[in-house]
Amino acid sequence: MEVKAINSSLNVLNFEGKNKRHNNKQTTNHYSEPQRHISKDSSKAMRNMMIGLMALGATTNTMTSCAPDDVIAEASSSSSSSSSANATIIGGGCHHHDTITIIKPDTIHDTDTIIHTEIVPVYVKDYPFHIGDSLIAQGQNIGIPIDGPVPDGSGLDSVVYVGSKAHNRYDNKFYESMVDSIGTNKRELAVVTKVLDLYDSKNPKTTYLKSVVADVPGKGIKITRYVANTDKKPEDDEQYLWNYAGYEVRTNGRDRKQNIRSIFDNNNNLIYRGNYEKGTSAGSFLYGALILDEETGEPIYDENGNPEFAQYDFDQAVVYSDYAKRSDDYKHPGWKYEE
Repeated sequence: MEVKAINSSLNVLNFEGKNKRHNNKQTTNHYSEPQRHISKDSSKAMRNMMIGLMALGATTNTMTSCAPDDVIAEASSSSSSSSSANATIIGGGCHHHDTITIIKPDTIHDTDTIIHTEIVPVYVKDYPFHIGDSLIAQGQNIGIPIDGPVPDGSGLDSVVYVGSKAHNRYDNKFYESMVDSIGTNKRELAVVTKVLDLYDSKNPKTTYLKSVVADVPGKGIKITRYVANTDKKPEDDEQYLWNYAGYEVRTNGRDRKQNIRSIFDNNNNLIYRGNYEKGTSAGSFLYGALILDEETGEPIYDENGNPEFAQYDFDQAVVYSDYAKRSDDYKHPGWKYEE
């Protein structure tokens, strides 16, 4: 997906977030993770990353009509699922018509900001259908619309998560996520998020985030985050530019209201467990994020020893889905197809 801002005067929505406090829970995590220091640059971007993948969901009503005609890479909900083709095409099959985001002006700015989202096909060696299904199901639980087909639960329908978008009204940032070929395989799904910061209308900024999503049996999904110290997406041979920025485990609440998030520090200790909630309208949701010290990357605690966090208000969230397709004549440089 490519973000294109159409308007020389970008708008700012002066939305006041709600600060809340939660108890600090120290629990040892049993999932292995390298102990690494989060850099200052990473800590500044970590808040963005913590909210960059939130528009991952679907409702039972789809906005795009498409059928699995000349599909398909065979799908399975198991972690061993794999396409037998040279490559699997993600996106580009369905006609996604909900591609425009309009950010309304506030009392200062008098023009709309119009952002077009372009769905670009991505070639992957393998695709983890079970991870895509989990992302869609978690979004479905909090009422985020889906533009495309919805998994039927059989694990054989070849529906894939393609990407998503959402607007953060708290600090006027637009998040657009897309499946990335580098890092996506039959067990993990890599997603790159482009963040367009519209807070300063005269100086909009662009940053890039990356998440690697894996299955945690019985608990949900684990999202490992990375940030890039660059204003453009790192190329395939520039993966070293992605810096580790922590992880969380996300669990489907299965109540049509909220999902659970468990955030861990560098020592794999649980430092926060909370939720993100369904909003009052389709595509809106509330999402809490820890407030981090920009110098250390560590959470800021109040006088009672509880971590502080802000509540962000999102709107216009949409998830794009499609049917996976085979490409028998495409081979990506560097891929080892015999593995």
